[in-house]
Amino acid sequence: MIGASRTSMAALREAVNARFDAADGAALAADGQSVLAFSTLLGGQRTLRQTLADPAMVAGAKRDLLGRLLDGKVAPAALDLIAQTVDLRWSTDRDMVTAMDEAGQSLLLMSAEKQGRLDRVEEEIFRFGRAVESNPNLQMALSNPAVDEQRKSALTRQLLEDKADPLTVSLLTNVTTELHGRPVQGAVADLSSLAAQRRGRVVAHVRSATALTPEQSDRLTAALARIHHRDVQLNVTVDPSVVGGLEVRVGDEVIDGTLSTRLEAARRRLTH
Repeated sequence: MIGASRTSMAALREAVNARFDAADGAALAADGQSVLAFSTLLGGQRTLRQTLADPAMVAGAKRDLLGRLLDGKVAPAALDLIAQTVDLRWSTDRDMVTAMDEAGQSLLLMSAEKQGRLDRVEEEIFRFGRAVESNPNLQMALSNPAVDEQRKSALTRQLLEDKADPLTVSLLTNVTTELHGRPVQGAVADLSSLAAQRRGRVVAHVRSATALTPEQSDRLTAALARIHHRDVQLNVTVDPSVVGGLEVRVGDEVIDGTLSTRLEAARRRLTH
C-alpha cells in the first residue's frame, strides 16, 4: 500500500488492537467472522465497494448506508469497526477491502490469543503454507480463477478437517478464497506473518537455491534477530532459479543477495 492507504492501514491496526482488552475470545471471533463476511461481500460488489471508498461521500452518509445493510445482522462492535474502516481514506477501493480482510483476520488471531490457542493456530498456518509451497497442483487448484470460491473453500476444509483448530480452518478458508490477485502461497505467507506478529515475532521469507543447513539457518536467524530486535521465524523456499545466494524479505524490506540477480545486473551493464 502507498500514500493514503498506508496511513489509514496504520490507523486501522491501532483500532483493531484496541479491541483486545475490550472483548472476550468468543466476541472477538464473532466480530472477526462478521468483518470477513462483509469484506467478502465487498469483493464481489464493485458498486458498493467504490461507493464506500469514495472520499467525496461524507462519513455520515457511509454510516447510514452501513446501518441499512448491517444493523441487526452483526454485533455493534463489528459494525463500528467496519464503519471506521470505510471512514478512512484509501488510495483504491481494493486497498480498503484488503485492509478489512486483515482486520477480520487479526480479530480471529486475537481470539486465539485470548483462549490460549495462538501457538497452535500459528503453527498450523505455517504448516499449511509449507504444504502449499511444495505442491504445485494444490497451488494451481487454489489460485485458478476458473475454480469458484465454494470449491476452493471445500478443498481447504477437506485438507484441514479434524486436523486443525476451528479458528485455523476459518482463517485459511478465508485467505484461500479471497486472494485479491495474489498467488495462494503468498496469501498464506502474509497470514502466517500476521500470526507471528501477534506473538511478537517477525517472519523472514527466504529464497535459496538449496535447502539451508541447520547451522546456516541458526546463523541467519541470529543475524536477523539482531537487526530487528525481535525473535525471527524463517520461512525458507527452495528455488533453483536463484542459482546461488539468498533473497530475504521481512515485511517491505528485501535483501537480494542472489547470484541470478547479480548476473542479470552484469548482463544489463554489458548491453548498455
